[in-house]
Amino acid sequence: MSTDGWQLGLLAREALRNVCGVGSRLFVVLAVAVLAGAGSSAYIAYETSVMRDDIQALAAEGRNVLVFSSQSSDAPTSITRESCEGLVGQRGVRRAGLLEPDVETDVFPVGRRLPTQRSSAALLPELASADLLIGRNLMEPATEPFAVSVGEDRALAVFAGAHPGDLGTASTVTLPLRHSDIAGEQCVVILSAFSDAARASAVAMAELEVSNNPAIGRELLTATSNPASEYADRATRWLPLLLGGFGGALTAIIARLRSSEIAVYRMSGSSPSSVLTLLSIEALLVAGVASLGATCAAIVLAKYYIDPSVPVLWGIALAGVWALLAVAGSLDLALRSPSTLAKDR
Repeated sequence: MSTDGWQLGLLAREALRNVCGVGSRLFVVLAVAVLAGAGSSAYIAYETSVMRDDIQALAAEGRNVLVFSSQSSDAPTSITRESCEGLVGQRGVRRAGLLEPDVETDVFPVGRRLPTQRSSAALLPELASADLLIGRNLMEPATEPFAVSVGEDRALAVFAGAHPGDLGTASTVTLPLRHSDIAGEQCVVILSAFSDAARASAVAMAELEVSNNPAIGRELLTATSNPASEYADRATRWLPLLLGGFGGALTAIIARLRSSEIAVYRMSGSSPSSVLTLLSIEALLVAGVASLGATCAAIVLAKYYIDPSVPVLWGIALAGVWALLAVAGSLDLALRSPSTLAKDR
């Protein structure tokens, strides 16, 4: 208990009335806190969505898609199917499998002498539920599986999904590998969006079982930019701290406009420490609302984040800067004489 009779609980109740009470000057600051917190999380969601769109666009062109094959086209290599498909268990590998050209195939009603390839189902998951994939450039796409004739055999076909262009799925018929296909000349590995292609290539190369001739890994698309790195290094990642600084400065300015109100506390016998505690609690309440706004917005926009905890942590940082600057900016108000404060109204 303070010597002036103010208990911490009473100071907290008084601060709450000053912040949320009818006609409070801090009510405007409270509204700004909500907007700043929610705006911080919303902007992080926007930047994350832009980065993801950029990554998807590059992935469609072959970014983070590795192809392991012979160093020379005149000397084919042999990569075991087991070792290639086994890469799926490695960190950062989404899909992996053999992809081999095959003889042209007649598929009714799609067409005759169609370019054909064979793939592991571990590489093209659609093959797990269908007998073959039809390239979207070969006929008008259908949304449901449909029956086709391959020679004299009936088969269930689906249209190939979106895969990097150089995998050839858009313009070919893709069949699953035969049970006898235990090795192939080409192993394709599709990495996750944030994997390091160079590092993953070295690790995968060490795991592959290669015979006949040495193999080498290459990325289908060597991008000139890295959206993930650009996202991590962006200057706007500091926006929450900037908003916190703005809010703290605004709170300190409003506190100075309340100098006559603070003078009343001092003249009624409140000690400088009690007044400083009161102003600090007010700043913490406003900053807490900003952090709560950031958290609520992060929950609503959770699907847009890579990690939903990131905007929450930035919201806490925003609140910390807000409270620190607000208290520092109004520190002298608690130490000045009541008469001086009364003259400043």
